[in-house]
Amino acid sequence: MKIRFAKKFELKDIVNLNSIFVKENCCNNILADGEEYYANKKIFVAVEDNKIVGYGYGDFAKETNTRSFAKANDKFFELEEMYVLPEFRNLGVGQKLFKKIEMYAKQNGAKTLRLNAVSKNYKSLLNFYIEILGMEFISAYLIKNLD
Repeated sequence: MKIRFAKKFELKDIVNLNSIFVKENCCNNILADGEEYYANKKIFVAVEDNKIVGYGYGDFAKETNTRSFAKANDKFFELEEMYVLPEFRNLGVGQKLFKKIEMYAKQNGAKTLRLNAVSKNYKSLLNFYIEILGMEFISAYLIKNLD
C-alpha cells in the first residue's frame, strides 16, 4: 500500500470513488463532485496494485479567534473528506492515509488537524477517529428532522 499525492490525470478515478461513496449511503447529505471540484485540491491517495482504493483531502487555514482548543492565528489543517473502498476497510488503509495527511500537516506548520466527521454509524466513526487515531472529541453537531 502506497500513500501519495494524486496526479492530475487521476481526477477521474477520484470522482469515481466519490460517486461510490455517495451511492454507499453511509453518510447524510454527501453529494457527488466532479473533476472541476477536485482540480485545485491537494489530494492524497491510497494505491494498491496501481489502483486508487482511497483518498483524502483538505486545506490549511488560520484560526480567527482564540477558543478553548486553539489560539487566534494558529495554523490548522481541515480534513474535508476521506474515503476508502469497503473491500479495503479494516486493513489499515484509512489509518495509513490519515497518518500521511497528519504528517503533511505537521511538516507544514499546522498546530492541529481538524475534521467534521459524518457517518450514519457514529460508533464506528468515534472508534476510528478517537480510539484508533487519537483525535480528541470537542463537540457534536446534531440534527433532528421535524418533518
